[in-house]
Amino acid sequence: MRIPGLTTLTLASGSLLERPFRTLLTMLGIIIGVAAVFAMLSIGEGSRQKILENIDSVEARTISIFPNWNNGRASARRAWRPFTEQDVLDIQAIPGGEAATGELSQEYSIVSETSDWRANVIGADPQYLAANDLQMQRGRPITQTEIERRETVAVIGTSVVRSLFRGQDPMGERIKIQNIPFEIIGIVDETEGTNWRGQDQNNFVLVPRPTGRARLFGDDRLVRNQVRSIRIVGATHEDRARFEREVDFIMRRSRGLTADEAPDFRIFNFSANRQAVAETQRTLSLLLATMGAVSLIVGGVGVMNIMLVSVTERTREIGLRMAIGARGSDILSQFLTEALLLSIISGLLGLGLGYAVSQVSLGTDEIEMVFSPNIAILSFGSALLVGVVFGFLPAQRASQLNPIEALRHE
Repeated sequence: MRIPGLTTLTLASGSLLERPFRTLLTMLGIIIGVAAVFAMLSIGEGSRQKILENIDSVEARTISIFPNWNNGRASARRAWRPFTEQDVLDIQAIPGGEAATGELSQEYSIVSETSDWRANVIGADPQYLAANDLQMQRGRPITQTEIERRETVAVIGTSVVRSLFRGQDPMGERIKIQNIPFEIIGIVDETEGTNWRGQDQNNFVLVPRPTGRARLFGDDRLVRNQVRSIRIVGATHEDRARFEREVDFIMRRSRGLTADEAPDFRIFNFSANRQAVAETQRTLSLLLATMGAVSLIVGGVGVMNIMLVSVTERTREIGLRMAIGARGSDILSQFLTEALLLSIISGLLGLGLGYAVSQVSLGTDEIEMVFSPNIAILSFGSALLVGVVFGFLPAQRASQLNPIEALRHE
């Protein structure tokens, strides 16, 4: 006698509702596992999209030049040689570029009248903000006149404002760096996220680069005209090859290198490495999802153990049903249906929990979670797979019971 599917579903539901506390405990492992997989995949995808978005916006048009690179290794023939201010000026003259700036920085303790804070002090020029896609929130940027006169003025990031002034207006106030007073003339607008080193992008103080070189970083032969890297913005995808050729020509001429010699500098652009970054982030997302899947597997083992206990407790019931005509396949279907019902309900609750936990745990705009149908389907499908795989052994054991021996079971 074949039992109709609706009857099987009713019997499975009744068995689960008969012991609600046990059912809830059984579901808990899968709920946590699905929530973990869902949250990890969503965070990983959000992080990947955020990084690629940054690359496609500013970094896609950015070229950075670093000294002392020779096919990824330091030049053994030459000592380390930084760039010069003249290199920056020559690169700024390349047609079609939006901005180019030299970069020179060091971390110092910044002291106000009431507090102190460590921040990155950057020797900047008038093109620094444009080259780094930064906007002024208040005040004004450093001018060329202040560069030439080596004025002691400063433009600060929002993290420095919060840490040193704590709600007070910093405009016109003075801060001390290495016991040298600098007047605050501007505040740079907030930038989301961290830089590639994982550092706060708003924790900086901009000072005129000649001032920083002379008063802070030192005024000897090693740093008098030093620029540690150069950043150029404006190289579109179509113009990038031309930009890189012109930069290479300028750098070789400045450093006395022929066209055949290996360069002691490296021209780098993030856009060329976009695919590698995307693959790295995708691998990271899979790693995070695997960590969540471990919880899901643990939940599946819990389902199997509880169902094995249930089979033992219901042995007499199974024998009675077989005695009145139920086939082994009917018993198998009932227990698999119970496992699937557990997985379906647990999967739905897990998706909700994953969303809720991620919102509470993030609490920031730095990483945006991505809730795509594919992630939801994968997480929910994982729950169903766990239900079928770990529910099959108890279901098979129940379907293979001998009716006579089952009826004798106490």
